[in-house]
Amino acid sequence: MTTRESMTIPKSKKSITLEKEIETKVRKIQARLIEKTDQSWSISMVLNMLVTGGLTHTKKMSKAEWQKVKTMVEDKEVSFDDSMITDFVKKSVNNHISCNHRYFKLI
Repeated sequence: MTTRESMTIPKSKKSITLEKEIETKVRKIQARLIEKTDQSWSISMVLNMLVTGGLTHTKKMSKAEWQKVKTMVEDKEVSFDDSMITDFVKKSVNNHISCNHRYFKLI
């Protein structure tokens, strides 16, 4: 029987380029998670959480919403309200996400 603790998830190291606005917001999320949980949060952990959350949310988004996201990225007009960061951190902390485990509970 395989348990979560005994599963090894393969990792792949990649170099990516983020829009400056996205990097700034991700670093703000990272800083607030560290502050609120008093734990270490790597930038890759935060990005993996955000990507996983986005992927799990895909069925809930309409074609128009996906087009809006695509257009924002293509036009380099990616902007976020700081309330989104606060909401993400609040939900993450309230749902006991722990970076010390090989898994995390999605919001």
